[in-house]
Amino acid sequence: MAKTKQLTVWLQSAPGQIGQIAEALGNGNVNITGFSCSTRTGPSPLRLQVSDYERAREILQGLGLRLTEEEVLRVTVPDKPGAAGRIGAALGAAGINIEYAYGAVAPGARKAELVLGVSDLSGALRVLQPLKLG
Repeated sequence: MAKTKQLTVWLQSAPGQIGQIAEALGNGNVNITGFSCSTRTGPSPLRLQVSDYERAREILQGLGLRLTEEEVLRVTVPDKPGAAGRIGAALGAAGINIEYAYGAVAPGARKAELVLGVSDLSGALRVLQPLKLG
C-alpha cells in the first residue's frame, strides 16, 4: 500500500481521444499502469497511473490537454471475496470517504491493484496499515 501520484486529463467526450493519449504516451515510452475514464456532462476525467509520471505530464501538456495532479492510495489486495469490503468498512468506520476507485485483476492472478481517491489520504494510510492487506 502506498501513496502515489495520479494525472487526470480533462476531456470532452469524443471518439479517438483516449487512443490519441495512449498512443502518445506509448510513443514516449510511458506505460499506463492503471486508468479510469467516465463520461459526464462537461469535462470528463481520464485518471492515469503511469510508469514515468514526469515524462507523462510533459507529453500530455505537449498535446495541449488540461491536467490536474492528485495523490491517491494504491493498494494491493488478495483476489478473494471480501477484500474490497474490508477496505471500505475500515475507511467508513474512520469517517473517510472513498470519492472514487478503480482497479482490476488479470485472469488467474492472485492479487488485485486498487486505486482509491479518498477524502483523507494520511488517515486512510493509518487506518488500512494494520489490516495487512497484501
